[in-house]
Amino acid sequence: MKYTQLKNEKEFFKLAIASAFNRFGDSIDALALTWLVYALSGNAMYSAVNFGINYLPTIILTPIMGAFIEKRNKKRIMALSDIIRASLVILMITLYMTNQLNVYIIMFITFMISTLETLRVPASTPLVASLVSKDKYDIAQSLHTSLSKGAEIIGMGLAGFLLSTNGIVFTFIIDASAFVISSLLISWLHFTQRNTSHKQSTLLLLKEGFKYTKTKPSLIQLCILACCINAFLVPINAFSSALSVEVYHGGPQMVSYLSIGFSVGSVIGSVIYPYIVSYMNAKRMIQTLFGGASVFYIFAIVFSYFSLQLVKSFGLFILAIMFGTVVVFANMYSQLMILKKVHSSYLARFSAITNSLGVSMIPLVSFFMSFLSSLFSIQNIFIFTGIFVMIVGGILLYKSIDEVIDQDENDDI
Repeated sequence: MKYTQLKNEKEFFKLAIASAFNRFGDSIDALALTWLVYALSGNAMYSAVNFGINYLPTIILTPIMGAFIEKRNKKRIMALSDIIRASLVILMITLYMTNQLNVYIIMFITFMISTLETLRVPASTPLVASLVSKDKYDIAQSLHTSLSKGAEIIGMGLAGFLLSTNGIVFTFIIDASAFVISSLLISWLHFTQRNTSHKQSTLLLLKEGFKYTKTKPSLIQLCILACCINAFLVPINAFSSALSVEVYHGGPQMVSYLSIGFSVGSVIGSVIYPYIVSYMNAKRMIQTLFGGASVFYIFAIVFSYFSLQLVKSFGLFILAIMFGTVVVFANMYSQLMILKKVHSSYLARFSAITNSLGVSMIPLVSFFMSFLSSLFSIQNIFIFTGIFVMIVGGILLYKSIDEVIDQDENDDI
């Protein structure tokens, strides 16, 4: 399958480019807000609190927001979310320039930004299904993801450069501009809107969404898979600095190798996925994800025993690329299964449910990893994680989760 099959899908390209600008802006303010909180407070505790606040709306509000937007105009919701987010950034710039900005205002703005994302993310999944035919879902989702991941890499690299050369104000102006462009592109989308009746209440729609999920075993397994994907990423995200200093005896550059490697792997995975999609089923996807995660955590420790720093750094970089690639493969497969298996009237709600469940694993596993770090070394935690992931993958395959995901199910709507 070739990307040229999408050459006439002009409306889809508007959405894909808008999403790229959104992710570009998101990656800039993620770094800029972290820097700003620390610069204003001088206390790492506030940065940690702001990090937690960033996840709260996703965990708590996403299922409700998914139900709220199900019967509403999703294009309008996405456009408004982006323009309001740009307005919040402009407000922050104004307060900063007038010396009225403090960490508590930043935390409030962070909470509002994350709340807007709980509206935008569930709204975007049904739009992809509305803009391309079903036989192009895989190639469209691959291109959509690769553009977004590429924009994230550019944003991460550019944010540090802008902060160091042009300052916080100019950095946030670029950030706000990205969301304005995204909002405009979404506003210019042209496609047939489905029924947007508001007859049912949000709580009733939410209840129906959970009931629909419970009636389809494959969707329950996809929720479990989403939890696994997020959980697997927590140890390396939580201990990347400790791995660099305590295990590899390096500095911040080792963290950069990991971050860049994951990003490169994400782009590689999303670009090549259409060419392997015909060979990918649930069993191969689970083997690839769990096997790749296990190899990463175990060999991240193995490579640390090499004497040459260059060899260690290169080995870790290659492992990060591999891990980033297999995670994207799993994400892509899950997203395509959602598009194919979930009835159009439930897409926003189910996307919100899976997103909320997946993200909820991040603080839970983080707390558990924090507890383990008080008892064991980083080396032992990584080896334990690699073995545990392998065992979980084996159990899921033994329980035939792959057959459940791949089975055909009829919608009784």
